[in-house]
Amino acid sequence: MVIPAAGQGTRLYPMTRVQPKEMLPIGGRPMIYYAVFEAALSGMEELYMVINRDKDSLRHYIEWGELDKDLQEGGGAERICCPHITFVDQPAPLGSGEAIYRIKEMVGEGPFALMMPDYVLFGSYPALAQMIPLYERFKQDIVGVLILRAREAKGFGNVGILKATQLEQGIVQVHGFSGKSKAPLILEEGETILKLVGRWILGPHLFSYLERVRGGKEEWDDAPALQLLSQERKVIGKVLEGTGFDVGNPVGYRAARERFEDLG
Repeated sequence: MVIPAAGQGTRLYPMTRVQPKEMLPIGGRPMIYYAVFEAALSGMEELYMVINRDKDSLRHYIEWGELDKDLQEGGGAERICCPHITFVDQPAPLGSGEAIYRIKEMVGEGPFALMMPDYVLFGSYPALAQMIPLYERFKQDIVGVLILRAREAKGFGNVGILKATQLEQGIVQVHGFSGKSKAPLILEEGETILKLVGRWILGPHLFSYLERVRGGKEEWDDAPALQLLSQERKVIGKVLEGTGFDVGNPVGYRAARERFEDLG
């Protein structure tokens, strides 16, 4: 599986002037902890984390044993086995698509999970653990989906609003989704939308889609490749059980911290 963690965290500026986005605390633990904890609980054994040279505190958190310590404390009486983590350097901030493409040879010909660390889900079951049975059943690309209402929408960005049809309870077929926009996501009272979140299970064909959308742009983003993939291939959306937060968004980050305090 891959976690792109080389981004500059501009949505959370000025907090990210002091430390990387992935090290911002939620409930006393860094944001990255929740992604790795979810991966471990979902049975992931090999993890590629794409970082840049400005993420020394993130690298040290993992290499110096603090992550292992937090995983064991978070698991309670259960022994949590941390995935084997390989760091992959992204020398320049060329976008999430370029970051993901860097693990092409490492992934090989099998399916892999893509986790964005700025999404967290509080609930009984990790997001990936909810999605894996669907991949085993459909043998198709799987994406995690939330149902958003007006009160939750402002804590999320505009990217990933789905066009989808329901296949059965909690499962949809994705026909496309919106691209990135700086405009706030605002819903009318009583309105709901389906919104994809940063959890995917994908085949190696993703890399050919990344190649197709690269163009001559300075920043190589993953969203256009995933949009094209969802239009040309059958993508299954799993409506996730639990409460999700876009913690790369200032409103979502504050909401997640408040939610954690309420749970505590």
